[in-house]
Amino acid sequence: MSNVRRLYELQEIDLAIKDDNKSIYDIEGKLQDDSTVVEAKAKLEEEGSRLSEMRKTEKQLDWDIEELSVKMKDVDKQLYGGSVKNPKDLTSLNEELEHFKQRRGIMEDGLLDLMTDLEQQQRAFDYAKSELGKAQVEWRENNGHLVEDRDRLNNETAELEGKREDAASQVDKSDLVIYERLRKTKGGEAIARVEQGMCRGCRINLPTHTLQKVRTGQELVYCTNCGRILYIS
Repeated sequence: MSNVRRLYELQEIDLAIKDDNKSIYDIEGKLQDDSTVVEAKAKLEEEGSRLSEMRKTEKQLDWDIEELSVKMKDVDKQLYGGSVKNPKDLTSLNEELEHFKQRRGIMEDGLLDLMTDLEQQQRAFDYAKSELGKAQVEWRENNGHLVEDRDRLNNETAELEGKREDAASQVDKSDLVIYERLRKTKGGEAIARVEQGMCRGCRINLPTHTLQKVRTGQELVYCTNCGRILYIS
C-alpha cells in the first residue's frame, strides 16, 4: 500500500472523528438548553431562601420572647417577694412589668402571624419542589435519546481514536508532518481525490503530467491550485 493511500485512509478516520465531535458538540448544546428546568431550580432556590429566612426570624422571636419572660419573672419576684419596700420603687417595677407584658403580647402576636406565613411558605416551597421534579422528568423524557446518542458517539470516537493511532503509525513520519500541516490549513482535508481528471478539493482540471505522477503513487503530488495532496483510488 502506498503512503498516499495510507494518508487517505488516515484522513477518512480523522474526518469521521471530526463529524462525531461536531455531533457531540451539537448534542451538548441541546442538552444545555434546559430553560424550563433552570427556571424551576431558580424558583425552588428562591422559595427555599425565603423559607429559611422566615425560620430564622421565627427562631429569633422565640429567643426574644423567652428572654423577655425571664426578665418578667425577675421583676415579678421583686414585686411580690418582699425584697422591695419603697412604694415608688414598687410602682416603677409594676410599670416595667406591664411594659414587658405589652411587648411580649406584641411579639407573640407577631410570632403567630409568622407561623401562618411559614405554613404558606412551606406550601410554596413544596410546590416549587414538585414542579422541578416534573420539569426534570419531562426533560429526561424529551432528551433521553440525545444522551444515548452522545454516549454512542463518545464510544465511537474512542474506537476511531484507537484506529487513528494505528493508521498514523504506518505512515512515513515526514509525510505525516506534511499531512498534519495541510490538515490545519485546509479545513481538515489535506488530501483530495482525483475523479475524472479533476481535483475534488478545488474542482480544477489537472494537467496530464500531474495525473501521470499521481497514478504512479511513488511520491506525494500536490494540486497546483489548492495545494492538497492528490489521491487516485
